[in-house]
Formats: sequence, C-alpha cells, structure tokens
Amino acid sequence: MDAPSLHRRPGATRRLAATLVACWLIVSLLAPSLVQASFLSFDLKDERELGEKFNIMIRSRMPLIEDTEINDYVTGLLDRLTRTMPPQPFPFTVGIINNNAVNAFAGPAGYVFVFTGLILQMEHESEVAGVLAHELAHVSQRHIAKRVGEMKLLSIGQLVGVLAGVVLGSATGNQDLGSLVAVGSQAATAHAYLKYSRDDEREADQVGMNYLVAAGYPPGGLVEAFETMKRMRWMQGGGVIPTYLSTHPGLEERMGYLKDRVKMLPKDVQDRRNNDAAFKRAQMLVRARYTDAKNAVAYFRKLGDKMTCLDKLGLAIALSRSLEDVGQARAAFDEAVACAPNDPLVLRETGRYYLKVRDFARAKSLLEAALRQNPTDIDANFEYGRMLAQEGKPAQAVAYLEKVRQRVPENAEIRSIYGQILGQSGDLFHAYLQLTYAAVYDNNPPQVKFQLGKAKAAAKTDADRRELAKLEETIKKRSEFWKKRIME
Repeated sequence: MDAPSLHRRPGATRRLAATLVACWLIVSLLAPSLVQASFLSFDLKDERELGEKFNIMIRSRMPLIEDTEINDYVTGLLDRLTRTMPPQPFPFTVGIINNNAVNAFAGPAGYVFVFTGLILQMEHESEVAGVLAHELAHVSQRHIAKRVGEMKLLSIGQLVGVLAGVVLGSATGNQDLGSLVAVGSQAATAHAYLKYSRDDEREADQVGMNYLVAAGYPPGGLVEAFETMKRMRWMQGGGVIPTYLSTHPGLEERMGYLKDRVKMLPKDVQDRRNNDAAFKRAQMLVRARYTDAKNAVAYFRKLGDKMTCLDKLGLAIALSRSLEDVGQARAAFDEAVACAPNDPLVLRETGRYYLKVRDFARAKSLLEAALRQNPTDIDANFEYGRMLAQEGKPAQAVAYLEKVRQRVPENAEIRSIYGQILGQSGDLFHAYLQLTYAAVYDNNPPQVKFQLGKAKAAAKTDADRRELAKLEETIKKRSEFWKKRIME
C-alpha cells in the first residue's frame, strides 16, 4: 500500500450510485426544517446556503484528490479565467474529483469541481480552460441561480439533492446517477426544470469564448475540447461524456459558430500558441497516481525513446504502485532524478518513495532538497513532517503538519496523522481535537462522539474551549449529512 498522500481514498466497497442514494436520503430528511425557496425569496443569502450545503455534499461523498501540483495548477487556471469576468457575488473555490468523466461543473455560490478525466483526456491546457470558461459563463449569466429562484415548493435542502442529481448526471453523462438523487414526482419535475436549455448552452459557449480569449488562451480551445468529447462519444457510445453533447442535437452547429467566431478574431489572437508545461505535469500525475497502475506503466513504457524526464517520473510512480519488486521502481526513480536533479516535483515524489521503503537517509535528503526548491509544496511538507515523527522528533514535525492542515483543512487522513503526532509531542487536547476533525471529515459519527469526548475532557483553557466551539459548529453542519448513512 502506498504511503499516505494528500488525496481522499474511498473505501473499496463504496460505489458512486450508493453515494448518490445516500445524498438524496440525507437531503430529503433536511427538507422540513429549511426555508422554502421561491422566486421572491431566493436571494444571495439563500444561494450561499445552497452552495455551502452542495459543497459539503460533494466533498463528503465524492472522491476528491488534494495534490499540490494538481490543485495549484487547476486553481491557477481558474484564477486566470475569473480575472476576466465581471465582479461576482461569491469567491470561486475549486475541487478535483477523482472520476473519469471528461467535464467540470460550477455549482451555486462559486463552488467549481473538475473531474480528473478532463485533465487526462485533453491534449492542451486551452481545452481544459475552454470547458472551465463555458462553466463559468453559466455562473456569470446566473443560469442555475435564475432557475432555482423560480422554483416553488422546494426547500433549500431538497434543492441540494436535486441540483446534485442534475450536475452529476449531466457531467458524467450517466443520467441513472442523477435520477437516483431526485426521487419523487416533485423532485423529478425540478430535476428536469433545472437542466440547462439550448439557449443557456449557446450563451455559455459565446460568453465562455469571451473569457477564454480575454485570459490570453488560444481561442480554439473550447472547439477542440468539444471535438475531443465528440470523438470519445463516438468511440465509447456515450458513457462519461457530458450529457449536453448528446441531448442537444445541434453540436455541429455549436462548433460551427464557435469556429466562425475564431475566424473573426485578429490574426495575432488566432495564432496564439499553447503553453502546456504546467498542464503536462498535472496530467502526468493524474495518469501515474490516479489511474490503473498497470495501464499507466504500459502507457509510459510505450513512449520508449520519446520519454521526457517527466515521463520517467510518471513511470516510476506507476511502478511504485504496481510492483511488489521494489527494484524496478527504485531504478526508475533514480533515473528520473538523474534526468531532472533540480525539479522539486521529481525530488518530492522520489523522496516520498524512499520514505515508503523506509530508506530514511535518502528520503530526508530528497525531501529537504524538494523543500529548498519549493518551500510551499504541501505534499513535501507533509512527507517531511511524517519522516521527522518517525525519527522520534514529533515536536519538530508539528510545525510542518500545521502548514499542511492550514492548506488542506478537510482531509481526514492528514488530520488523523497530525493528531497522532500531536499526541506523541504531549499536546493531548489538540491531538484529540485533530482526531475529532478527522472523524468528521471521514463521516464517522461514532468516532466523532468518542474523540470529542476525549477532547472535552482534555480542554483546560478558554482558548481550548473556543476551539471546541468551532469544532462543534463544524460537526453541526456536517452531521446533517450523516443521517441514514448507508455505506462504508
């Protein structure tokens, strides 16, 4: 088993359909206690509440990954696009869902989610940016917000489940998943009503193209993304392709008018080149760490003499996941370091591998080199802190894990390891506090109750009690999604 890394690992028996059933059961229980949304009452406050609950549902039930290289890359891409938009009422936040759907979606109140399938299947950053620009245009034109505002007789709680059904069904191309969330005649009607119309899609295409061009990308990115999705739909018969590419028969028309718009742009804009350096790094990590290990090994080996230093690292990561014989992985990591001795990503991943095989001297040297190159790399801080704890230096490790906690606050594994290290350092209150948060983000009510009791018993100061109050507020918000929890 790989050493812990900054991504959520769902249990082996969890299935996505069960996840969505759980989502619906949860929000249906919330409905009676929540304010009903209507055209007259649905305002920015309501949208913020809907967005927060929607965000909690997705994050607590979908497999998110939290790797510095991937998340910082996508966040930077999103920031580049949103700077071109008119002022929005909410800040944008991004999450990366480990799923092979070739899409992204923007929920209410600025919560944006990108599927790893989009990163993996596109050829250029401008194509990923094009899809994101399209989704952001739905936000700026307030397509979902307007439709939600016109809904009657549904509570905010019910809308969370209905909206989750719409976006997950549309984004993954699997309407069966969406229908599992929206159950009942009223919810089914709302589910159909909330879908984007043909006019919505046309407007999102046009406005999204504006954002893409204004952000400095090659203007053909959105068209090329559509063409890739169309090709995949033909090869796969649908599947993970966004529903709007199959439910709207005017796909050729859409690509046609976007191509016409590109032709009308100044020649220097038309001639923009792709700059894919950061994109290729994120894509390599997605392939090497989050797809089937044997398939990833085969992909990188097939490159042969065309392998770059980055590809060599990808092969090493995939080998470390797929082989019991550590010799091949070790040789591959060493070759990657020899190829790119100053690349912080290569140093970090190789250090992580040597920590896994318990070669602490080599791991320490590599992780320290990675941190010298990139002190803000959260994964490197995480691995180095764990290594210090294993060396019997928990007090030193705490400083590194605290940096990680601040950057990745909702990762159960990080909170758990941090709590254990705090316990080793003698800080029992904060140890139990972190272990309680770990149970909260792991959706484990019995452990929440047990660890919270320990934390309360260990609290000694007013500052401790203030921290407990914040924890209990988090528990209150999350516990709404624990009712009728039906899966492990």
